[in-house]
Amino acid sequence: MLKSRVIWSAIMGSFVLSIYSAHAQSAPTSGLYQIVSGTYTECCGIAGDFGYSLPSAEQSFVRLAVDAQSGLASMTFLGEDMQTFGVVPCPPSSPISFNLDYGFMLADSIVFHVDPGPPPYGVFWSYWVTNSANRLQIDGVLGMALQNCTDVPNHFNHSNVVAVLVPPPKISLTEISNEGALLYIQGQATRTNVVESSSDLVTWTPISTNVMPATLCPVCPYILFRDTASTNLARRFYRCFEF
Repeated sequence: MLKSRVIWSAIMGSFVLSIYSAHAQSAPTSGLYQIVSGTYTECCGIAGDFGYSLPSAEQSFVRLAVDAQSGLASMTFLGEDMQTFGVVPCPPSSPISFNLDYGFMLADSIVFHVDPGPPPYGVFWSYWVTNSANRLQIDGVLGMALQNCTDVPNHFNHSNVVAVLVPPPKISLTEISNEGALLYIQGQATRTNVVESSSDLVTWTPISTNVMPATLCPVCPYILFRDTASTNLARRFYRCFEF
């Protein structure tokens, strides 16, 4: 009885993922994108413009989250350490994070536009993100309409930034026994992998967190995880993600 229940859950999970993939062909795909080229520039301070090529230690990835129901998206620039990229416009003030919300999805692009916000800086942004075949091209500016310091930059630009989707990890059911379901997870070398489980496809709970081992083949690493809690459950669904 245990065997039939767990197999049914795995099949249903695959079915849900296949529907999502079909939808993603005509819309931007949520996920982690690795920056492969582009330029970042800070301007308008007394010292003049300053810029550097991407990727860099401070800006190596872009995380895109798409909500198909609301038609909105969010985008965050991340460093090699997966920390949100930010700038400190006027020390010792809090940094301004490049976590852009309120993106409106079009047929093959996303527009992020926010008018100046409240003091002390009146932060605004305007970005155009083009999507094609799991690839993003990003152009835009984040700026400050209000400025307390006149000698520091107040406009931060991204130009011709190209980012490609990092392949998501793969999960499969390899064995079922009285000890629980055995899961095979394949992912990216040195990335942290999180396995989540659910009984209703609504509420998800982390059940395993592991760092993928480093190998000569960056997409070959795998881990095996035994879900001992699955033996006493009527049904069980699994999913995983990396960061």
